[in-house]
Amino acid sequence: MTTRRELLLLLRTRPGITVHELADNLRLSEVAVRRHLDILAADRVVEHVPATRAAVGAGRRASGWRLSETGLELFPRRYDALALELLEDLAEEAGPDAVDAVFARRTDKLAAQYETVLEGVTDTRERVRLIASLRDQVGYLTDVTAPDDGTGEVILVENNCAVHRVAERHSVVCDMELVLFRRVLGPEVEVQRVSHTMSGDPVCCYRVCPRSTEGGGRS
Repeated sequence: MTTRRELLLLLRTRPGITVHELADNLRLSEVAVRRHLDILAADRVVEHVPATRAAVGAGRRASGWRLSETGLELFPRRYDALALELLEDLAEEAGPDAVDAVFARRTDKLAAQYETVLEGVTDTRERVRLIASLRDQVGYLTDVTAPDDGTGEVILVENNCAVHRVAERHSVVCDMELVLFRRVLGPEVEVQRVSHTMSGDPVCCYRVCPRSTEGGGRS
């Protein structure tokens, strides 16, 4: 196990651990430990814990360190396995239509959230960039490009599928993503999926352009 991994594991199992305690466990100098922590803090993987008052008569406990929310995600949580099990149970109890209904309701909720963020923004490129930012927050690793060719086209690429295992079993997830983008971007634009991870492509890619006779049909 690498030193960095050992340090992260100590922070996971002993939140609030001090630099002195980390150095003692890792058999490193405190200077070396602080160097590791500075790098991890810059990446927002760890965060500082202020000093707290200990038990009566024991004075104050020295300030320490713990994993941030980002750091906690480095350790397996098996969200996808739980989601699949719940969806399979729902399908067995209420049928596949119930699963579709769940995803439709989820899409409605996401659309409302996205529309709040997009409120007042009329430029299509900026609206797509805001959507990309929202997708990034949940792990989709998006890129947005807007060719300066006068067409008004914007390309949104999702380099990572945050729900890949669920999408493998329930294609409605992908259907609802396209519905979501079309709904929040509005009728003035055409949204087409031009590549799809579940079809064997390396990424999911969406083409957004002003609605016209050149926009083509939906896919």
